Amino acid sequence: MPFTVTQPLGCVPTFAELQKLAAQHGVQIQGDEQAGDFFHPDQEQPKVSGNYCFEPDGSLRGEFTANVLGKLAGTFAFQTGSAAVTITAKSFLLPEAVLKSKLSEALAGFCGQFPPAG
Repeated sequence: MPFTVTQPLGCVPTFAELQKLAAQHGVQIQGDEQAGDFFHPDQEQPKVSGNYCFEPDGSLRGEFTANVLGKLAGTFAFQTGSAAVTITAKSFLLPEAVLKSKLSEALAGFCGQFPPAG
């Protein structure tokens, strides 16, 4: 049942870039340049929550749960050259093909914001 969607990623976003992106989507980050948690502030119906950590090699990894089109859970890993999101649990109401398509589209949009440094 788990599946992974990948996209090319130029460079891993910085903590400051993640803070800015999170704020644009109403997501709060509690943490720093090393590790922390993120969540949508609506305690009754959070759209997303999870944790992240920046690894010594510069990659960014974490876990999340989301309530966007039903309940989702998974992991993410961003490293220079590649971004991957693995869905480990999903609502039975979400057809996998639709979810893969939407997730791939969203991940491509995200990765497009972080071209190779240079």
